[in-house]
Amino acid sequence: MSEELNIYQKIADVKANIEGFTKDTKGYNFTYVSGSQILHRIRNKMIEHRLLLIPSTSNEKWTTHTYKNKKGHEVIDFIVEMDLNYKWVNADKPEEQLDISYHAFGQQNDISQAHGTALTYSERYFLMKFFNIPTDEDDADAKEKQDRYSKVDAESLKTLEAEIKNFSDLMKSLGKEVTTEQVKVRLGISDINSLTNNQIAERITKLDSWSKEYQTKDDENDK
Repeated sequence: MSEELNIYQKIADVKANIEGFTKDTKGYNFTYVSGSQILHRIRNKMIEHRLLLIPSTSNEKWTTHTYKNKKGHEVIDFIVEMDLNYKWVNADKPEEQLDISYHAFGQQNDISQAHGTALTYSERYFLMKFFNIPTDEDDADAKEKQDRYSKVDAESLKTLEAEIKNFSDLMKSLGKEVTTEQVKVRLGISDINSLTNNQIAERITKLDSWSKEYQTKDDENDK
């Protein structure tokens, strides 16, 4: 089926299979949709249609911003900005491409973190705006849509179960006997089928964070 579709039809099908999101992550006094929630939701359709999303940057520059925090201490933040290009490529017909221009900003007290913030936030908001994805707090009909989107997404549930097994396998590869049931207990899951979409997304994000943490420690031990 995917070989018969052009790049626009494939992207349209990805969009057609996306429902609304709830803001599942908190940080810096804001609540927002996590990037992992968005990517997990569209990943399967991207794979099915052999769609590639290739980001690139240009005109990167940085400045500093000095201000006083609530305690009256002087703080210096780095502000990084850059032009971004997101290129959609139809892997079945690589000549079919779609370029989308974007601009990104990031502000942190560490320049590398500011750079990462700019890339992470731009990816999240690019995908949300490109696919016209509504979130609960952005929508005037938030209560009605939240009730509608609270129906469990079967694909997200399968993803969570797969991530639980992957984390268990990772622990075993590191010499730690951790069963999938023990992972569920650590995640606070008593009945996986009773989780809401929001709770599923939160736990996928946790597993992703835990996996990166243990992999980093393992890499450091190998040095």
